[in-house]
Amino acid sequence: MTALAPADPAAAAPLRVGSPPLSLHHALAGTGSLVRLALRRDRVVLPVYVAVVLLMVAVTYSSVATVYGTQAERDELAASMGTNSAFLALLGPLEHTGSVASTTAWRVGLFMILVLGVLAVLTVVRHTRKEEETGRLELVRAAHVGSLAPLATGVLVAAGMSVLTGALMAAMFVAQGADGASSVAFGLQFAALGLAGTGIGAVCAQVATSSRTANTIGVLLLVAGYALRGVADIEPSADWLHWVSPVGWVQEIDPFGANAVGPALLCLALFVVCVAVAARTSLGRDLGAGLVQPRPGPAGSASLTSPLAIARRIQLPGVASWALGVGAYCLLVGFLLDSVDDIAGSSPQMQQIIEQLGGAGALAQVFQVAIMGFVGIAAAAFAVTSISRLHAEETSGRAELVLATGVSRNRYLSASVVLTVVGVVAVPLWSGLTMGLGHALVSGGWGDAFADAVGAGLVQVPAALVVAGLVLVLYGWWPRLVALGWGVVTFVLVVGQLGELLGLPQWVRDLSPFTHVPQVPLDPFALGPVLALTAVAAALFAVAYVGFGRRDVSGA
Repeated sequence: MTALAPADPAAAAPLRVGSPPLSLHHALAGTGSLVRLALRRDRVVLPVYVAVVLLMVAVTYSSVATVYGTQAERDELAASMGTNSAFLALLGPLEHTGSVASTTAWRVGLFMILVLGVLAVLTVVRHTRKEEETGRLELVRAAHVGSLAPLATGVLVAAGMSVLTGALMAAMFVAQGADGASSVAFGLQFAALGLAGTGIGAVCAQVATSSRTANTIGVLLLVAGYALRGVADIEPSADWLHWVSPVGWVQEIDPFGANAVGPALLCLALFVVCVAVAARTSLGRDLGAGLVQPRPGPAGSASLTSPLAIARRIQLPGVASWALGVGAYCLLVGFLLDSVDDIAGSSPQMQQIIEQLGGAGALAQVFQVAIMGFVGIAAAAFAVTSISRLHAEETSGRAELVLATGVSRNRYLSASVVLTVVGVVAVPLWSGLTMGLGHALVSGGWGDAFADAVGAGLVQVPAALVVAGLVLVLYGWWPRLVALGWGVVTFVLVVGQLGELLGLPQWVRDLSPFTHVPQVPLDPFALGPVLALTAVAAALFAVAYVGFGRRDVSGA
């Protein structure tokens, strides 16, 4: 057992409003040790975050180089996709077609920049509010740790991830032969929004008393900025909306065009202001408290009478947030589906891809299948978060309290497994419904639109359950390895969804369960693969139950 250093009262005691000011040295005592601990704990998660963002941009670069390698092809793209309202809302205007790099920056840049901002919010909240919520921070603060050290740790880790990702992004573009200044500007977009997301997350961690609420507020602020920027791109008279959020600011950096530094300085200023506000707020509140206090429930509850009821209370908000978030994106995609064939009709390269994937005139269905493949990955990612939550219940000691009653291990585990399965089904189902709604509103074919979209979503469920089964096996036998579930999600994303673009051999791509999903509605529904994947998932669940029934439940 690691011994804690004697507590420093000046550093460890919470500072309340009206207390004498402490020196910055005391307030930040122990930051270096906490940063090293945070990096050790995130040794899997952070590399996965950075690798996924870089990989998505790299794969898009390769795809753009293949399909739009000449200036004429990129000009055709600008005349079709670049003027479509749906693409303007999702990606912004395509103003620079002089190179593959500039077209790639438009095709994937803004969306992946938003993803990095979201990851920054999640990272800083995980190392601040999450630690308070679980009670671990109280133990840490009992050592020689200053009152601002946990906040500084979260900010440094998230900001470091953002700056590193931006630097690697710029280096990747330079290595591909892109203009140096424009490559730096492209990387600066990632670093700037990551820093802004870090500051926003730091403030949200002081406002909310739960990590889930803090994450929700931070992510919604960034997504709202992304939506307002989309309105500004569609409606020229609303151009001022670009300047109301950091997402709009980073778009104004305009890599391969203006290469402006000013908008990035706005993001840096927001970062500094938010961190200062978060620090002052942290010093003025009690440990575990927040600016917005939760409404206490009754001392007893007639509804929380079973493990399933408790799991439902804990897990359902997560199910709803994942389904609504992914569904909102699919609604936008649904609006776009009806114009996909028209956009690509004049592109011989795109027609060739259509013939290889599903035949002439099937581009809308190909696009639908591709998007729903990523929705399936999102459902698998939800399963990882759900099982990680189950692990958190165990490490916090609450699982032992429940098992100390008449609840058996199988009944306890089954309650969370049921909610995990519900979420895995709900994410693609709701996404299919919203995509079908968007498509039907534009095309008018209500029956076919809903049938195709919902079918394309539901066939992803067995593959996502296989991933859930793998992560549940880790929890059942080796709970400390649950974080490797994110590595599983990354693996199936790379080899399953991106394997063809990366030129991976078929046997490698076959290792992903998503490779075996029927491509509905592009191909007819096939029952065999669905049953096989379901059987594999069921077998993995059974193995997990055996492991959970045999091992110690001690917060390991």
